[in-house]
Amino acid sequence: MKKKNVAKQGRFRGLFGRLGRDEKGSALMEAAFVLPTITLLTLGTLEVGAVMLSTTLIEGAIADASRTGITGYTVDGMTREEYITKVLEDSTYGFISLENLVITNQVYDTFADIARAEPYNDLDEDGDYTNGVDSFTDLNCNNQWDADIGQSGVGGPGAVVVYTAEYDANFMTGFFSKAIGDEDGKIRLVASTAVKNEPYGSPTADCDPQVKT
Repeated sequence: MKKKNVAKQGRFRGLFGRLGRDEKGSALMEAAFVLPTITLLTLGTLEVGAVMLSTTLIEGAIADASRTGITGYTVDGMTREEYITKVLEDSTYGFISLENLVITNQVYDTFADIARAEPYNDLDEDGDYTNGVDSFTDLNCNNQWDADIGQSGVGGPGAVVVYTAEYDANFMTGFFSKAIGDEDGKIRLVASTAVKNEPYGSPTADCDPQVKT
């Protein structure tokens, strides 16, 4: 009886020993753990690289557009605004989806005026400007109070212009669009620069600010 038990124990030990030494399938198990991590890191690197490329292209395009705008240069058949926009679009070399690119230009008299609100007299003391109640100084002569006195356009000689490009970049994978994108699965990239136009011609007529309600 003891001999049978010893024999059985020997067979079990031999079986477990062979199983312990058997390395078949170990590579597959290791790949199952490692491959998802490597794939995620690779995709993440590509996504970050694509976003960085888009940012670089937009910043370069804004710089090219502003350098064109300050000279007052125009081409036949196009307005200054159209030509500057074309320069900006061409500077992205087709890597940027123009459908997701929004370009705005704001004109100011001086750099100190950028994002400046028109002063007003808070007659109703509610802490905000109230149309038809509070009086204000119409700095840009457009007959309305503005939280930012900048006017759309590319400006005349000596004007300060803020060029801004906003781009909703797409992600290549659904994972990252949901993880770090907005509700539409995109990420907003913004590039902006402020320049002063050269004195290439006669300056535009000055505005005469007046107090209005």
